[in-house]
Order: sequence, then C-alpha cells, then structure tokens
Amino acid sequence: MSASVPVSQTPDFKALFESIPGLYLVLSPDLKIIGASDAYLAATMTVREHILGRGIFEVFPDNPADPRADGVRNLRTSLERVLSSRKPDAMAVQKYDVRRPPSAGGEFEERYWSPVNSPVLGENGELLYIIHRVEDVTEFVHLKRERQQEQEVSEELRRHVVKVEAEIFQRAKEIQSANRRIEAANRDLAEQSDRLIHINKDLEAFTHSVAHDLKAPLRTISAYASMLEDDYGGRLDDTGKRHIRSVRDSVRHMTRMVEDLLNLAKVENHQLYRRPTPLRPLVEIVIGELERAAGRREVEWRVGSLPTVECDPGLMKQVFSNLLENSVKYSRKRDLPVIEIDLMRDRGNEIVFVRDNGVGFHMADAGKLFSVFQRLHRDDEFEGTGIGLTVVQRIISKHGGRVWAESVEGVGATFYFTIGESAPTL
Repeated sequence: MSASVPVSQTPDFKALFESIPGLYLVLSPDLKIIGASDAYLAATMTVREHILGRGIFEVFPDNPADPRADGVRNLRTSLERVLSSRKPDAMAVQKYDVRRPPSAGGEFEERYWSPVNSPVLGENGELLYIIHRVEDVTEFVHLKRERQQEQEVSEELRRHVVKVEAEIFQRAKEIQSANRRIEAANRDLAEQSDRLIHINKDLEAFTHSVAHDLKAPLRTISAYASMLEDDYGGRLDDTGKRHIRSVRDSVRHMTRMVEDLLNLAKVENHQLYRRPTPLRPLVEIVIGELERAAGRREVEWRVGSLPTVECDPGLMKQVFSNLLENSVKYSRKRDLPVIEIDLMRDRGNEIVFVRDNGVGFHMADAGKLFSVFQRLHRDDEFEGTGIGLTVVQRIISKHGGRVWAESVEGVGATFYFTIGESAPTL
C-alpha cells in the first residue's frame, strides 16, 4: 500500500472539478444534477444552487418556440445508452437552446453543442455517476452556416473561423489534461477506498473483541448477584434487596446494549443478498414472534396488501421486528393497542408504513429518532437502548431507500420507509 498523503497535500477534488476549464456536469444514475463546473454554469447562464439536485431535463427543457427541437430526446437517448452499456457515448453536434435568466428576459437563446457522456464506475462495476461534457460550438456553427449561404467570405471571417478552430483545439487539449487529473484523482479515491475497507475490517474485529470482553464480566456480575440473593436474601432488608435488583437490571440493560451494538456492527458489514421477497409473510412471522413473547396480551393487528420487493429477506425481517416491537412497547398503555402495517403510493413511489396508537413523540424530536443511543423516554417509562431505530435506518439506507417518521404526541406514531428510491416529503 502506498504511503499516506498528508492532509495538507490532499487535493480539494470538489474545487478542482468546479474550476477546470471544460464544460462539465456530473449526473446521478437517475439523471439528477449533482455537480457542475464554473465554465458550464457560465456557458448555460445558470447558478449552481439553482440546478443542483434537479433533473437535467427539468433544468434544460427544449425550446417551446422551436417545433423541431429534439435536444431533450437525443440527450436522453445518449444517457440511456451510457446507463445500459456502461461505456462513453459521443453525440453529434446538437441544437439545444438555452433559456436566459429572468433578469435577461427569460427567452431562449440559440445554442449548438458537441456533447460526450461518460460513465464513472465503482470498484464492483456499478455505475456511480455520468460525466456530461460539452463544447459550445455555437459560434462555429453560425460561421459555417454563413459560409454556406455566402459564396464569398471576408478575410476577417476566415481569420475568425481559424481562431475558433484553434480555440476548440486548445480546449480539447485542456480537456485532455483535465481528464488526466480526474483519472489521477480516481486512482487516489480507489486507494482511499481500499484503506477504508481495511479499517472497517479492523473495526469489526475490535467490536467483536470488546463485546466478548464485556460479556464475560457481565455474566460474572449477574452470577454473583444471583448467588448473593439465593444465599443471603433472607438476611437482607428491603434496601439490600433493592440494590441487588438494581445490579441485575443494570446487567440486563448493559448486556442488551452490547448485543444491540454487535447487531448494528453486523448490519454495517453485511453484504446484501437481494431477491424478490413478499413482505406480508415476513410481517406475519414477526407478529407471531411478538405474540409468543407477549403471552396473551391483546393487540389489534391490521396488515394490508404489502408488495413483493427486491431486498435482503433477513435484513428486512429485522426492520419489521424493530418497528413492530417499538409499536407494541409504546402502545402498551392503551386498553387496546392498534398496529397497522400497510402500503401507500405517492407520486409513483411505494411507501411502506407502520402506524400505532401509542404515546407518540413531539415532532421537534423527530431528528433524534435514528441516531444511536438517542432516546425520547426515560428508562422507567419504556426500556430500550436507543439502537433499534438506528439499525432500521442503516438497513433501509443499504437498500437505497429512506426512512422517516411522523407523530402526534399522545395519539400515536407512523414510521415510513421506501426501498430502492428516495421518498417524497409528505
């Protein structure tokens, strides 16, 4: 492994990318803009904060006043080829007009571009980004058109054409140089990724070692507390017995915390094994386990029509176990707890939700729910370690989805999650 690069010498890749002389966009696989060079923003009369996070065709639509405009269609076709082939795709020169900013009237300005769309692949061959690179050849095209229309071209225009061609050639050389810098940056990123893999493996081994070292003394403390209670319980007053109970409760809580931390570490390092999985049978298995653990306690379960999704079945069962266990715990003060598991659709997204009529929480605390060790209730109200929802969030994130919650305090809570795509804000 190469020697570590001092922090002071590590290049600022974001600043490097944004300042390169070429006209570049970085697109996510769902064709949203996640990066742009300064030169691109200047050429398209756009502002970085106004276009980041938006779809490329939302930011750059066809000119509605041009019935022959086909820039969107041609660019979409090229990007789809890159998505399917994982190979660069060079496009012919395109007429793709650009809208002026509102301060300049907001009309469309005629532009011609020479685009190339290139994939950026991860170490496993997955497509991480698409680099959309263009050359603004509008002036060159205009000159060429005038040359075709006029038999004689003035010497001034010929000199200008030569200048434009020279600038295009120079720009190509600059782009080649920028590409070499990007390739070097990618190599650095690959080396850093390898180092992170080794660090994660070391961290996993350390976690297991610490957990094992903690469990042994906890078992010893629990055993001695039991022996003390068995052998001397008759001689102890109420205070002494209360101390023993406190020790045993603390041991149980600490043991649960160690086990939850181990579970969180396993989730972080678990390799996904996706396959088509119907969610309803998973929910029914979890409900059965909770009912057996709770004995005869009455809960009204309302299970709707859940979809079949591409997921890791073991991890998805863990999601439902944690969410339903939470719903049972926080609704146990109700005369009849009601827990609903169902599906809703919003703007094309399938959203699974778990809703209960428990104590709920204040929405000002919603941001704490999925942070490790963050709890909204005291231990004497509801037991727990504050790790269960963190595990849920990590599993859903590994599946490419998002999880969030809504609640009315004293009325109940609803937890939503998607698989494979971000959910809309409701």
